[in-house]
Amino acid sequence: MISVVAYSLLEEMPEDLIFFVRIRGYSELLMMGLIFLSTIFWNLKIGIAVGIGLSLLRVIRHATRPRIQILGRVPGTIDQFENAEREPGHLEFFEGCLIVKIPEPLTFANTGSLRARLQRLERYGADKLHPSMPAVRRKEHNKNIIFDVHGVTSLDGAGAQVLRDIVRTYVRSGVHVIFCRTPREGSRVWQLLEDSGVVEMVGGREMFVGSVQEALALTDHEGEGSLVSRDGNVEAAV
Repeated sequence: MISVVAYSLLEEMPEDLIFFVRIRGYSELLMMGLIFLSTIFWNLKIGIAVGIGLSLLRVIRHATRPRIQILGRVPGTIDQFENAEREPGHLEFFEGCLIVKIPEPLTFANTGSLRARLQRLERYGADKLHPSMPAVRRKEHNKNIIFDVHGVTSLDGAGAQVLRDIVRTYVRSGVHVIFCRTPREGSRVWQLLEDSGVVEMVGGREMFVGSVQEALALTDHEGEGSLVSRDGNVEAAV
């Protein structure tokens, strides 16, 4: 029976290898290689244990790192925004504004590094640069922080606490905080935002709007909103 199963797996292996090479799934290929070598040089039980262990490590690593993004507007559009790290040099940015998208639920598991990653976005406009590098964004570029929280479909107490502390730090520093695409009023997420004091801190419900463009319009009332190019030069007023 084991021989039949092994033969069927080996029969499919070339096609699977070609697929992962084509999509550049190098982490999956590395994991398959380690499991295969563990099984060959030790035994089947060790190979299974290595596979389960590596899979758990990948899940934990994914769960504990919030996938926050900095957004820029697609040129020629009004309300189309994309991840700036995916489209470098092809997006419009706004003087005095940092648009941050949180595309996933915030829980105790992934909020531990949220504050540090936000600080990195403030300094560099990207999350992949090493924190020892000199800052490339000036503080005046972060007078307004817009949180696009459309992906935050759930929020627990620990996540609400971290978010409250982050918002409180911004407000005390004179930063204008706006939320957009927030879950509807009456939802668990909205209730936690109210109960934790986030809604009151940012200035009330009028600071929670339906789109990124509406949030940018609120910054216009504060005298901000000039377009800037990727190199930081002011181009035009919105």
